[in-house]
Amino acid sequence: MKLLVITSLFTAFISLVVYVTSIIAVHGIRKSISDSNYFLQRPYKLVFEIVMWICGLAIIITGIFIKDSPDWIIIAGGLGIFLVGVFSDFKRNLAIRIAHYTSAIGGFILLGLSYYFSFGNVNYTIIIGLSALFASALADKRLWCLELTLSAEIFVGLFFYAHAIM
Repeated sequence: MKLLVITSLFTAFISLVVYVTSIIAVHGIRKSISDSNYFLQRPYKLVFEIVMWICGLAIIITGIFIKDSPDWIIIAGGLGIFLVGVFSDFKRNLAIRIAHYTSAIGGFILLGLSYYFSFGNVNYTIIIGLSALFASALADKRLWCLELTLSAEIFVGLFFYAHAIM
């Protein structure tokens, strides 16, 4: 199962890096990663959704197999990231916007807290919280920087614990 978890996390992380790099190369840094979806044209219109689904599923798989019994905090956080892709058209109406933001914020909060509640590492949870504050307070493109910072830290932490405890 360790190979499945590591492979899925690696695939998700690489797909996110390739997506973000491509967006920056073609359209520049956007307001947020989700906002970049509105700059995609056919046949690339579903790429953002697919990347979010890959990331969410990789995190869900990690939550299922990282310990002897499923880790529901990680699974719920992964579901939040998956739902960001489901509710990707957040500018369409208020209900979808609320669902999109709730999924993204809830997913990141649960995943950040999982390092304390699931692995007993309060230091990493504090680091994630502080870096989120600094990223959103000091960067020009606050939301873009916040999302990238949190994504990188979540994946690094999950890679570490998948290697350490599996």
